[in-house]
Amino acid sequence: MTIAIFTLSLVFNLLITFSWFLTDIEQIMTNKMQFMLLSILSGAIINIGILIYIFKKYQVQKRKTSITWRGFWLKLGFRKLTVYDIVLCGVFTALTIVFAYLEQFMPGLVGGGGLTFKYLGLIILGVAISPALSIIVGICGALLSLLFVGSTLIISPWSFILDYFIPMMIPGIVSILRFTITTKKSYINYLNYIIVGFLTFLGIYIIQTLSGYYIWVAMAGGPAWGNNGVVYSVVYNALSIWPFNYPLTQIIMVPTIKVALLVNKGKF
Repeated sequence: MTIAIFTLSLVFNLLITFSWFLTDIEQIMTNKMQFMLLSILSGAIINIGILIYIFKKYQVQKRKTSITWRGFWLKLGFRKLTVYDIVLCGVFTALTIVFAYLEQFMPGLVGGGGLTFKYLGLIILGVAISPALSIIVGICGALLSLLFVGSTLIISPWSFILDYFIPMMIPGIVSILRFTITTKKSYINYLNYIIVGFLTFLGIYIIQTLSGYYIWVAMAGGPAWGNNGVVYSVVYNALSIWPFNYPLTQIIMVPTIKVALLVNKGKF
């Protein structure tokens, strides 16, 4: 795990280094949330300080514009639902349920972890259309999954909340950051794709690791390596998410989000 953490830190350090050479001040300000997150993930403290200085200096030079509460919520995707929104929720909920059902036929680990694409639709909906709709679909998908998820995989209300309910909401929550992704081929677009995918599965990994220890090991007396249930939960969920789900979803989400942006163009 230490090797994995330092490897990821190296990757993000390389990304933030390339970003300084391949972008300009306008792109940095347009994507300042992404640049700050990338610096935090890479542990580049000096880089964080430089970005804060640039943000403050740039804001002083630019004319400040006021934003209303209504405009703020609209930017986050929270608006009055239309017929189009309701249809989208129905379609993506159905896709999420289908992907969740197919989990039992896909390769996986003993105990329930394995390959799944159920988060893909939620990521597409949140990034390309609306974070609010993604959260709604995630909630609906989690509740409907109770119809076919085995009782051996849900052993308590907390098990359902940490293993299904909250993870299904995370793609919508991550997309609230409002990543400026377009259909154009550019470095900054692909950087946003990486950050969206990584943050989504990082959040899912943290929640399910907490569930693995506090629900399956500590409360239910589940499997552990010796007396160390924490290590078991950390490693088991890492094997379930990072080699199985993250790489494939990260690759597939790029063309599917582009298609969603083209189809959804002019709808809102």
